[in-house]
Amino acid sequence: MSSAFSIGKIAGIPIRLHITFLAIIPFVAYIFTTFTQPFPVNIFGEVYDLSYGFGAVEPPMAKLLYSFAFSILLFVCVALHELGHSFVAMRYGIKIRSITLYFFGGVASMEDIPRDPGMEAKMAVAGPSVSGILGIGSILLSFQSALLLGVSHPLTTLLWTLGVINIVLMVFNLLPAFPMDGGRVLRAWFASRMAYVEATRRAANIGKFFAILMFFLGLFGGGIVLVVIAIFIYIAASDEERSTAIVVPLEGVKVRDIMSVDLKTVSPETPLLEIMNLMFREKHRGYPVTVDGRLAGVVTISDVQKVPEEKRGTTTVGEIMVKSIYVIEPNADAAEAMKKMMERQIRRLPVMEDGQLVGIVSRSDLLRAIEICSGW
Repeated sequence: MSSAFSIGKIAGIPIRLHITFLAIIPFVAYIFTTFTQPFPVNIFGEVYDLSYGFGAVEPPMAKLLYSFAFSILLFVCVALHELGHSFVAMRYGIKIRSITLYFFGGVASMEDIPRDPGMEAKMAVAGPSVSGILGIGSILLSFQSALLLGVSHPLTTLLWTLGVINIVLMVFNLLPAFPMDGGRVLRAWFASRMAYVEATRRAANIGKFFAILMFFLGLFGGGIVLVVIAIFIYIAASDEERSTAIVVPLEGVKVRDIMSVDLKTVSPETPLLEIMNLMFREKHRGYPVTVDGRLAGVVTISDVQKVPEEKRGTTTVGEIMVKSIYVIEPNADAAEAMKKMMERQIRRLPVMEDGQLVGIVSRSDLLRAIEICSGW
């Protein structure tokens, strides 16, 4: 079962809500009903105390309604922030798989991150720029609302609070904590001066430092949300550093360059004990299953291990093989094969050309290629 669900599309980009998002809406609404912070602002020569937070809004029902409206508008702004990244990426021909809204913000899933430093910097800055525009626009509207409806009107409070939060989001996202937006700008700056893998490593290390700093700030007064964000940044920085170190050396390498073409296939009628002996003798962890020369599935050692020992003598490959399989073409990039394996947590991909099985590429093949290419 997926932990996120689609709510529609904007410019062809699927917008998804993570289940944590449903919990944070009432939480944010509740938090902003519990306080009011006056902030003196000079509007056309007169000083007004604009309120941040809905604690002073009356009656209580209006307080709740405006707080919920604020929390929903806030995450609309987060979605627009991610769309800012996405629209710039699409201008450069990068496909956006989806935008997912989590409790801590939004994440745009892109097929690839451009290696051109200038392009990556523009994409990274686009999101905070949208937040800044939304923040300034909301603040200016709050000034108009203050003049027309009064500084204590809930709409004035909503607009001012939304504006302040968007400015805070802009500043926060520009921190050089990779893989946040500021960290990507930092990576782009490093990449203009050194190899891309090394640039990513340096930016990731700085991102981890900020994550550790935020973690302790959260523990000692910053709140649990800051702790969770810090953990997310640390894990995301580590994952992207590792992913870049794997994918970049494979650039320019095709699947046909590294795939195994001396294929051993088995049929669905093959007894399980026979396939176990085959795996033991040939030291392969999986085999394609074919019927009349056509690929019907894949059987792996993990499939075999799921069968109770007392049933292995009467079980055949056809009963345990995986029929829903992912394949790849020989002319595809080896980096694409690695991405597929990492995303789907699989160890091998059958290679198909014109409907025929022509080879198989395994994670071992890819790791061997990475080792060789990294040494060039």
